[in-house]
Amino acid sequence: RARPSAELAANAQHAAAATLWLPASALASARGRASSSFALPSSLPELVVEGARPVEKRAGLSEDEMTDRFVHSKPVVLTDAQREWPAQSKWTFEWLGAKFGEEEMPVSDLAPFFQQCDRGNIQTVKVSMREYIRYILGQPNGIRSLQKSDEQVFYGNGWCPFMQHDDLLSDVSDRLYCVRDSVPRGDGPARGFNTSLTKVFLGPAGTISRLHHDTYSTHVWLSQIRGRKQFICYAPEDTEHLHCHPEDDYDGRTSLFDPSAPDFNAFPRARNARAFSVVVEEGETVVLPSRWWHWAKSLTPSITLMRNFVNEVNMKDYMQIMERAQRAKAQRK
Repeated sequence: RARPSAELAANAQHAAAATLWLPASALASARGRASSSFALPSSLPELVVEGARPVEKRAGLSEDEMTDRFVHSKPVVLTDAQREWPAQSKWTFEWLGAKFGEEEMPVSDLAPFFQQCDRGNIQTVKVSMREYIRYILGQPNGIRSLQKSDEQVFYGNGWCPFMQHDDLLSDVSDRLYCVRDSVPRGDGPARGFNTSLTKVFLGPAGTISRLHHDTYSTHVWLSQIRGRKQFICYAPEDTEHLHCHPEDDYDGRTSLFDPSAPDFNAFPRARNARAFSVVVEEGETVVLPSRWWHWAKSLTPSITLMRNFVNEVNMKDYMQIMERAQRAKAQRK
């Protein structure tokens, strides 16, 4: 570059911990655009899935009623799980940017990571929370110019803040009122394991979690603190129809079948899979039993609290998979 310092100086917008590293010309180009070019959609329509069944929405479930749903592998959306959570009013994008602006996090344009096909295709960038919030809000930022297309946005689905910021848990909860969760809280290693199972997902409208079920046969719940998110789900018995890749269950299962744009020529068995579809509104929480497949898309800018867990219903499967994973790890040494 003839004048890299001049380029940077002329286009600098000073903000602490804006740690996205780009070539000077790319950063200058991104920062130098009209502000309107940074805008992302604020709202997207719900996808219509032919033949999809709804996921029941309930409130006031008892622990026994919820456990029965795990036993019979029935998902549910709880409309009252966030009751008394301060995060309902406190957690805004602006607040996260101000409170955790210097904290760095990875954001990716494909999620979750599919090991069989994503190497060489996925873009993952480490950015400050402040820079990512600017991206979500459509303010000048260095991320927007990296998008491969308007539809393929960057998703922050790897933020695990609760080990470093245990006070943040007072705004939410890692337990739901009607859900039995057998993971011990404790101190030391137990605390580290427990907090690693609770994450915060955030991003603009259009973030997508591709079709998968979660690792180690864990149950999962996802609570919408901000925004709306559509989930398209399939029961465990549809696994054979979803052309999943044969990774071991400790890595979870993944499928390249896209229920939002089904290609039945490439995935013919998927015609036999029966979808469930639900929009989880702000303040609601979807609970998916072990091995339930799910694809998700944020319809508006979104903040989601996610928790993986085990209880008496899936504990045996979890332990068997954990033992198998440990044996495989030992054999690789």
